[in-house]
Amino acid sequence: MAKGLVWFRTDLRLDDNPALNAALSEYEEVLAIYIFSQSQWEEHNESNIKHEFLINNLILLKDSLENLGIPLIAIDTESYKTLPKDLSSFCADHKIDHVFWNNEFGLNEVNRDAVSIETLNKISIQSSSFNDQVIYEPGFLKTGQGKPFSVFTPFKRRWIENFDMNFLDIAKPSKLKKSYSIQGDLSKLKFAKTHSANIDLWPAGESAAKEKLKNFLQSKAQSYSESRNSPIIDGTSRISPYLALGVLSPKRCILEGLKLNNFEFTSGNKGICKWIDEIVWREFYRNIMHSFPKVSKNRPFQDYTNSIKWRHSNKELDAFYNGKTGFPIVDAGIRQMLKEGWMHNRLRMVVAMFFTKNMLHDWRLGEKFFMQHLIDGDFSSNNGGWQWSSSTGTDSAPYFRIFNPITQSQNFDSDGEFIKKFIPELKDVSAAQIHQPKDDLFLSTNYPEPILDLKESRLRAIQAFKDAREEVNA
Repeated sequence: MAKGLVWFRTDLRLDDNPALNAALSEYEEVLAIYIFSQSQWEEHNESNIKHEFLINNLILLKDSLENLGIPLIAIDTESYKTLPKDLSSFCADHKIDHVFWNNEFGLNEVNRDAVSIETLNKISIQSSSFNDQVIYEPGFLKTGQGKPFSVFTPFKRRWIENFDMNFLDIAKPSKLKKSYSIQGDLSKLKFAKTHSANIDLWPAGESAAKEKLKNFLQSKAQSYSESRNSPIIDGTSRISPYLALGVLSPKRCILEGLKLNNFEFTSGNKGICKWIDEIVWREFYRNIMHSFPKVSKNRPFQDYTNSIKWRHSNKELDAFYNGKTGFPIVDAGIRQMLKEGWMHNRLRMVVAMFFTKNMLHDWRLGEKFFMQHLIDGDFSSNNGGWQWSSSTGTDSAPYFRIFNPITQSQNFDSDGEFIKKFIPELKDVSAAQIHQPKDDLFLSTNYPEPILDLKESRLRAIQAFKDAREEVNA
């Protein structure tokens, strides 16, 4: 009897899984596989908490697949270079006729899949791939000049113009009439790494992900536009870890959001519109990653910024990595990430700008630091965010931007509640003083003095970007 294999990657769910649905529609016997590479995981700077979250989700996925009659087997491989051979050997051992998977768009992943197709073809095994992370295949949407978009607003406009509600049709997976004859096995997946973040904040599985989405849309989405910038308000969805591993699909998010907004993208409730914007941003950054491969090679989107003379201070880096810069809102954001494996989105921008502009440290170090600690680490979104914040990335007009961390703190954490939550040294400091502790407080609070002068550092950064432009134009 012909057999199909579903290769799970960043799509750890049954709901809205085109690869799984295709396999179930074509084959009476279906097997599932997950292939893990520790060295590849580390090379991509994926965090330990994300690794643990991955395993927790795979355990529940295994149970869900078994209810459909599909065993899930995990194997490990040395790297993406060895993966195609290991995959083809697995297929040969289990007499697989056809492999199904959902596409990933990172450069390493695209190359891996190309070799996998070639290797499978050599032993007469078919392969089929599908898009589940995006509405439009990366590169499909073009400017009027036929070029890839490099600016979000016109990309979103074209995205909406081409949108068809039929895109949101979601098929339910069907149970096999005949269960596969072998048992699922995840014993190859071991978690022996340590981390300080609280994994209990992130319950695993599709049910938990859908519950988070439901709660957000029913109780928070209406006010999202106003509350999303305040880190002390629980006003965001916190579904990004589930999107990062594909426990929840972007299509499901868009569908459920539109249901509450009369299927309108630009009118109706501002909160829902703004939240859907954030989902589209994820697709935009995948398009950037696909159309401009240089961003996957540690290079900036804006070529002239290759000439920026980044500073390097081990002392400053150590202070930053431990949330001891002397700027409370920056330190609170970093400590939130170390404690929760997640950082409020507004603070990600504040922290990134402080690192790249005030400290004038290379954005690639910050990008790596975030990936090593975030449970929702996603290369394209993280890279896009850091490059945007450092003014090396996409923009409508590549101008210099910088957030003042004190002003940001006063505007979005006016009472200092968020700061006090993550910086207990400042719990007794008044709201008037907490955004910028004065000299006489350092000794009494044991909070570090600022590592830099904001005014001087801003001027230094402006000059560095000016010098880079002049060097390129000379």
